[in-house]
Amino acid sequence: MLDRTLAPKIQEVSRVAFQHVNEILLPNGASFCTLEAGDQSVIKLEIVFPNAGNKAESIKGQASMTVKMLKEGTLSYSSEEITQRFSNLGAYIELNPGFDNASISIYCLDKHLKEIIPLLSEIIDRPALLEKELDLQKELQTAQLQVQNKKNNILASKAVRHSVFGETDPYGRIIYEDDIQALKPEDLDSFWRASKNKFQVLVSGRPSQGSLDFLQELFSTKPYVSDTANRTEISSTSQAISNDSVQASIRIGKRSLLKSHEDYISLLIANHLLGGFFGSRLMKNIREDKGLTYGISSSIVPLQEASYWVVGAEVNTDSVDLAMKEIYAEMRQMADFDNSEELATAKTHMIGSFQSELNSPFALMNRYKSIQLHGLDYSYYTKFFDTIEGFTCADVRSISEKHLTTEDLQEIIIN
Repeated sequence: MLDRTLAPKIQEVSRVAFQHVNEILLPNGASFCTLEAGDQSVIKLEIVFPNAGNKAESIKGQASMTVKMLKEGTLSYSSEEITQRFSNLGAYIELNPGFDNASISIYCLDKHLKEIIPLLSEIIDRPALLEKELDLQKELQTAQLQVQNKKNNILASKAVRHSVFGETDPYGRIIYEDDIQALKPEDLDSFWRASKNKFQVLVSGRPSQGSLDFLQELFSTKPYVSDTANRTEISSTSQAISNDSVQASIRIGKRSLLKSHEDYISLLIANHLLGGFFGSRLMKNIREDKGLTYGISSSIVPLQEASYWVVGAEVNTDSVDLAMKEIYAEMRQMADFDNSEELATAKTHMIGSFQSELNSPFALMNRYKSIQLHGLDYSYYTKFFDTIEGFTCADVRSISEKHLTTEDLQEIIIN
């Protein structure tokens, strides 16, 4: 019988083995990636458009609005008909605009795939982008923006990104209500025509061989271009927004390392110690010891052409100065780090977190995406585990002195 008075033994895991993606190039040059796993005949079909991210837009808000409008009607189907047809087949469509790229994902049963694909092709190749539907989407996005602008944490996150990169950089732009209202159907149409013919196909789950053959043949016949859109700079006027609140949102950030940088994984480990998990130094000091916040964290946001490091916390307005002082103190102390037990805990948590995120074929595909879109391959994960396994207190000190300094930090406080 299980003795519940005894804690389970702690198992030390230094690396995690997981299934890799199979990639082929279709005759037209498009990448076709598959990961077959799982017990249920469920498929996730994702089409990534590298030229449809915010960094490729020439008008503020153009990229994200275009992607959101794709399922709001095509030349053959209304938005209501699209929703109903997906619902009848037990399928779900997900539109994902982003800074670097955009994607369309379909979740469905394998047996319904061939019925769903014509509708998906219609959404990609023949979106209507009608003014009436655009006006409705403008109202929705404006209302969401107004709600967001009442939340200090969202305002602070936008502001620190803007402060780090600047308004003209795609990664630093902030979208305002006037930007949304200024968009026209022709703006969306021209953007999508220039974006849709560079794509990558990702299939995960348990597709039948017939479904894979069908998808390969379909996407092999679609027009494909190999060029990549350039980053665009847009001049605009910033609008300051402030809220009266008893609670302040703190964000401290600066540019950081690309995922391909030789020090990136080492910096991940040092950041994990500082503020990457519940047992981090920032949490122990500012939450547990000082009681200034319910949560505080630090993280690296890796984008394709730039990255930034940020600390975030919500504190009472009268505690801002003390919280800032303690954040900087913890950063400086990383250069004197010498606690092997604390380091071992952080390393174990990193590996455990990695392992816990491999719980489905969709998650395994996401692990592939997270390196492939940064120009990396699976050797990144070999280096990831090797670096964690051999990382020492001296390495913490060295990497912190190089990349976790208090220089060049941008401070944002919104209350």
